[in-house]
Amino acid sequence: MKRLIVTFCGIYLAAVALAAAATGHGLIEPVPGYRLSILWMARETLEARLDALAGAGRPFEAMVYAGAHVASWAMLCSLVVIGLVRPLVGPSRRLANIRSSAVVLGGLTGLMLLAHVTRPILDMASQIPSTSTALSSMPAYWLIGMALSVAVTGSHLSLVAHDIVLWGVARWRGPQPSPV
Repeated sequence: MKRLIVTFCGIYLAAVALAAAATGHGLIEPVPGYRLSILWMARETLEARLDALAGAGRPFEAMVYAGAHVASWAMLCSLVVIGLVRPLVGPSRRLANIRSSAVVLGGLTGLMLLAHVTRPILDMASQIPSTSTALSSMPAYWLIGMALSVAVTGSHLSLVAHDIVLWGVARWRGPQPSPV
């Protein structure tokens, strides 16, 4: 199971890196007019980034980012489905490290809450002229953050989903033979 997750994440990260490399030097050029956003999962963040890229006359980079965004959600959902299905296929054992999964998923929950709560503040702050937003307005920063977030979060979600289903199977079907 862990090899499968690592393989999926490796293929996903390579695909995002390859798509990002296709944008060339534009990947590290800041996008003028970008409004700071906290969480790539928020619809407002996607809209702000695509609008900024379109407004800067960078449609190819907008298409790459939109495609990477869709691939990221597909990867996240695929990893969860793998975690849900794997214990039903054959013998399995607990895999999730509860402490690290709690930190990652708790941090994600906190970030989602922060993104929701700070939206009005970020909207007001976007009206203030800034001397530099170089790092936060680079498409490379967006893509790297999104890809790494998906790989880490998806891995933990997959392992936790696996363990929950494994617990449910043991609870309702009785003990299963332990894997060799």
